[in-house]
Amino acid sequence: MPDMLETRGDFMSMARSAGALNLLAAVEKPLNAYGPCWCASGKSWKFCHKNREKQQPLPFGRANAERLKYYATGPCQHPQASATTCSSPSSIKSHTIQRRGGLGAIAENGHVCSTKKAFSDLEKRGGQVDMEKIGVGQASTFPGFCSYHDTELFRPVEQVNSKLDAYSGFLLSLRAVTYELAIKGSQLRSHVASKEFIDYGRSFEQQAMLQNFLSMQQVGIEQGLMDITQLKALYDDAFQSQDFRKFSFYGVEFDKILPFAAAGAFMPEFDFSGAQLQEIKVGLPVSHIALNITQLGDNTCVVFGWFGGPDCAAARFVDSYKAIPHEEKANSLLVLAMEHLENFFCTPSWWAGLAPEVSAKLHQKIAGGLQTRSPSALVELGLNAVTAGVAGSIG
Repeated sequence: MPDMLETRGDFMSMARSAGALNLLAAVEKPLNAYGPCWCASGKSWKFCHKNREKQQPLPFGRANAERLKYYATGPCQHPQASATTCSSPSSIKSHTIQRRGGLGAIAENGHVCSTKKAFSDLEKRGGQVDMEKIGVGQASTFPGFCSYHDTELFRPVEQVNSKLDAYSGFLLSLRAVTYELAIKGSQLRSHVASKEFIDYGRSFEQQAMLQNFLSMQQVGIEQGLMDITQLKALYDDAFQSQDFRKFSFYGVEFDKILPFAAAGAFMPEFDFSGAQLQEIKVGLPVSHIALNITQLGDNTCVVFGWFGGPDCAAARFVDSYKAIPHEEKANSLLVLAMEHLENFFCTPSWWAGLAPEVSAKLHQKIAGGLQTRSPSALVELGLNAVTAGVAGSIG
């Protein structure tokens, strides 16, 4: 299984480089103690970093709890959300994957497997990350919509007889993009808050290193939030106008329920043959694709949704998936979901029963792209982790 401690050297190298650049112009004892602190917190140095090395470091558990509270709530993100249309001022814990459908179909005794809990228990697990069981009531939730809009908006994909069509494809893609927007907004708020306590008890040199590194990281987080905000606006405009001509989607229905489900949006860097599709850099325009793997009707369906012409990175990515033989599509989808999405869930007994060589490959996908992504990350033909045929496709 992936060991996050193995990446500590890379992390420290980047942090030291950021500290050496010292873009924050950190100074141990500024001339004006009441002037703005060098860390850009907005506080004066006297009440910010003056005595930071004397403060007691927060235990991992408490630091993680401080981080997670920013993921607990947020505004309703329905395209027509307002004080008069929403059932409450803030969102409920919305599900990206239907609790009774997509999650219920793969659950055992009310539980599915996920890496979310494992990442939050890194210290207890000695850096090791693996799937852990989580109740379906807590799985795939995010602060997305008020109760009324969560029910009203997604009713067409929550019915027992829901079908894979253009409108269900749009709704499932909208749900995935809304999840990413909520998570990235929470990530930014959590990141900014963590700068307040992450260097408690550290020497000035370490404070400067960490704060410079976090400041550089924040640029990327803010860029990601801006990108996904612009993407969500396209979905909102299409919904408001009911004009979906600029929206593209491709859906596949399998001939059974697959033992996994996932939802989210990502920026495809390489396709299923290893060809580069786009370069991900701050300031460059990027092409996103929404991915939702869930149950519709009697079987698992996957929906890819995107905005952009036929030559955009998302469209070319989907073309490469279309080219995969039908008998390989389910396995390729599994690799894609584990490589690109943290919002991934699977059947506990299926995960535990994988052949050792298959399990080893999939465990590596859990940590995929943490530093850099391999061009061959999605090239895993012959994996044989799942067996399923294609019942039909649309788009």
